[in-house]
Amino acid sequence: MRYQIAIALLAVTSLMPHRAHSQAAAGDTLRAALAQSYLLVDRLVSSRPLTDEQRSVVNRAFDRTTFQFFGGQFVAAVSSLDSLARALGAVDADRPPAPPVGEARYIGGRAPSVVQRELLATLAAVDSAGALQHAHASAVARAGLLTDVASRTRSIEMLVQPRAHASAVTREVSELKAGRNPYAKRSGDWWRVFALDANRRLPARVIAPPSAVSRATPAPLILALHGAGGDENMFADAYGAGVLTRLADSLGAIVVSPLANGFTPAMFDTVVAVIAREYTVDPTRIYVVGHSMGAGITASLANSRGARIAAVACIAGGAAIHSETAPPALFMSGTLDPVIPAARVKAAAEATRAAGRTTEYREFATEGHTLIVGRVLPAAIGWLFTHTR
Repeated sequence: MRYQIAIALLAVTSLMPHRAHSQAAAGDTLRAALAQSYLLVDRLVSSRPLTDEQRSVVNRAFDRTTFQFFGGQFVAAVSSLDSLARALGAVDADRPPAPPVGEARYIGGRAPSVVQRELLATLAAVDSAGALQHAHASAVARAGLLTDVASRTRSIEMLVQPRAHASAVTREVSELKAGRNPYAKRSGDWWRVFALDANRRLPARVIAPPSAVSRATPAPLILALHGAGGDENMFADAYGAGVLTRLADSLGAIVVSPLANGFTPAMFDTVVAVIAREYTVDPTRIYVVGHSMGAGITASLANSRGARIAAVACIAGGAAIHSETAPPALFMSGTLDPVIPAARVKAAAEATRAAGRTTEYREFATEGHTLIVGRVLPAAIGWLFTHTR
């Protein structure tokens, strides 16, 4: 089951000094409000039939907000996104409900932190090495999401519904105690981690629809890498209102979307190895798609791990791909993109073609930097799936 999008929008007036918020707390609250406003605009754009002129206007307005965000102007960014949502016809009922707070977060009359401590105590007595290393690390991390107050900067804590999550993690811990991996062959959409070493953990969303888990043949695997400022939840809950989740179901594919900040080829190796142990994955149909920063990482993986990847798609970003083992590459950009201009993406595609690699470049006249993802993902995934290794 997908996590319910439930990020509270707090009024800007609540950030004034008379409410005794520190500057850091105010910034955290605004980031939460900004996330919710972004999700609302993304959903509206995905559900409204817009003319080319309207798409152009909306993309330009959204990308102005992007510059406000990266400039730390969170108040202005929230205001801009809310104005854009109203222009798209949003009403109060369109906003998701606030996440549970106080007593509403209690689990069977107990605070989430109490349940968390009990689960972690049980896990401490379970073997955390060997074949269950990654599963054990995931159960520990998932138990850690049971907090009395959800973080305003860590979106997964805001997305979790404590009671349902506690029930799920309790079942997972019981499976681990019995020596079984609770995530193997699991269908659905959930958050987990991969153990990189004794201390480092890579968070990720895994989307494994029943159509992928129960198929008679090995399933394709899609690695989805988000852009700067986002996190591992972007492809599941945003970027076209989670269109990649629906595509995965229709295609019978497994999707893994890790936290892309600092993502390395070694992390790619770990993710693919773990998922291949937990599911029946087709090694000739491993694909990578990335947006902006994630597109740059995608190009890097095409160069360093090309022999294992069937095809890659770079959206609103990327770099030249030159490795002799590089897979086919699709570059997509928006003519209106002020962050990574289309000319740069086109140049990367042309350099890739000049290096003798199979390449295609597509440019979209009405698109900018971020909203383009939801618009072009169906075509990008469709193109990827025409290739096998």
